[in-house]
Amino acid sequence: MKLHPKSIFVVLLTIFTATSFAQTGDVRQPLFAAFPSTINLDNATLIDACTKTTGSVVNYNLGTNFIFSGTVISNENKYDNLQMIVIRSTENAHTFFQISKIKNPDNTISYAGRILNNDAADGYALKNNNGLYTLQKFESDKILTPCKF
Repeated sequence: MKLHPKSIFVVLLTIFTATSFAQTGDVRQPLFAAFPSTINLDNATLIDACTKTTGSVVNYNLGTNFIFSGTVISNENKYDNLQMIVIRSTENAHTFFQISKIKNPDNTISYAGRILNNDAADGYALKNNNGLYTLQKFESDKILTPCKF
């Protein structure tokens, strides 16, 4: 069986091209670099967010010149003990503030959530510290792997 040099060249070129495209890195920039790594969050903000209906416009002062303005795109009661709210930022349509209100078995309320932009290298996670809530910055590019099709 005789191998044709042109065929070998085409196969090698295809492999090289596919490999080089697979090696391109996804470089995401931090969106919240100008804001502190920890933000104390007033519980009234969480309570207020849970009362908003879909389409409501909200402006939450998260402190240190960080105002999250957006539109509630979803407010659903998933179960009798879980309510989920999603707010889309008006400044960046790819940034979302997601809050989950959880009714615990002892009838206390707790919250979980995050501020996230899939195109950014950072975000915030809502943390509960004995009933006092903070937004803790995290590096999303180390946690989330981009899904590109």
